[in-house]
Amino acid sequence: MVGFFTCFASIGETLPALKTARIYIDKGGKVIFFSHGGKFESLTKDFGCEVVKLGDIPWPEITEELKNKGKLDKTPYEELLFAAYKKDLIESFVEEEIQAFKKAGVDLVITTFNPTASISVRALKIPLIVITSGTAIPPYYRQAHITVPENYENSFTRMFPNFIKNSIARWMLLNSKLLVKDFNKVAKKYGVRRFNNINDIITGDINFICDDINFLGIKPTKEFPIENFIGPISGGLLEKQKDTIDEDIKIHLNRPGKTILLMMGNTRDITLFLNVLDALGRTNHNIIAVYTTIEEDKLPDIKENILLKKFIKSPKLVNRMVDLAIIHGGRGTVYTAAYSGKPIIGIPMYHEHQYNIDNIVNKGAGIRLSKKFFKKQDLLDAINKIFTNYDKYLKNAQDLSKKLTTVPGEEKAAKRLNEIIQETIAK
Repeated sequence: MVGFFTCFASIGETLPALKTARIYIDKGGKVIFFSHGGKFESLTKDFGCEVVKLGDIPWPEITEELKNKGKLDKTPYEELLFAAYKKDLIESFVEEEIQAFKKAGVDLVITTFNPTASISVRALKIPLIVITSGTAIPPYYRQAHITVPENYENSFTRMFPNFIKNSIARWMLLNSKLLVKDFNKVAKKYGVRRFNNINDIITGDINFICDDINFLGIKPTKEFPIENFIGPISGGLLEKQKDTIDEDIKIHLNRPGKTILLMMGNTRDITLFLNVLDALGRTNHNIIAVYTTIEEDKLPDIKENILLKKFIKSPKLVNRMVDLAIIHGGRGTVYTAAYSGKPIIGIPMYHEHQYNIDNIVNKGAGIRLSKKFFKKQDLLDAINKIFTNYDKYLKNAQDLSKKLTTVPGEEKAAKRLNEIIQETIAK
């Protein structure tokens, strides 16, 4: 029996686990879900598996508190993500998880973002598998071209040379003591080895890296072997899709001139989106702007060169049709753009987005702009730079797309999971 312990608060964390679980079940595997709550928990209803509900993580309360204090938009996403994990919550969650895993009789637990599993699963002496991003593992921090997360930049730090700041960023990412003290207090109680840094807490005994290793630009290591780089898992990314592009999109993209897709996912920064939209309205390019989570009454009047869409049916097909995509750096959005073979301009919301975008920029297929220090003119300059040197950017983007895996990550993940289960049973 495999316990899928999914972070249902995030669609980016939910989809990789559920798509892997679906294939594993279809191949005869037995699955039980565990959940600390989240709006995407409902996606398990068609699986026919038990869902064991554990204590809810108080993210809504934390978000509301920061919102009331006017600090929500100023709080880096990473800080918000870890804000709930105080000693009392860690203790209660670990005890609850141990009892739940023990009662279910799971042979191993596979999780996305659930830090307390680093104690509860190991206390039971069963394997812990974590599905994670390649930009969140130590080999990436050691081998890749790490840049300082711009969330932590200010007017003073921007005066320092990048090579100094980037070296400090690499050291901090490898040695951060965030959460370590409280987690170690609880770990000691259960005889679980001490954590030296946050990477020890958020990685597993085995890690499924849902990134293409060529996209990351790194080499495998003993702790992160090549067989565990399962590749990207994104809804619809490598699936067959019908040409279901809306007629108004086809008409708009057939207008004379260059075409741009603005697609920034579930952004919580409405002001940024509106500023980007305003800048694009000053151009003569044909824009498809996908506003997704923004309420329609907050959208401005637009010029005829912009077509607003709440969503688009086939993002990968539209990406291939346009000349340029402007994105926020989420894993799904980045890979959709990368597979399209078209250049990008990326404006990251937080440091994982930043590194996702850097993976494209470092291959000469795009430009990264700052969210924190965003200027409309910088965006216009970046668009002009890409279109002035379009053949170069396009070739680099196409070269990148040809190097990416064509096998869906969930298929590799399910295969590896079955192999690990067999090894575990054999022991």
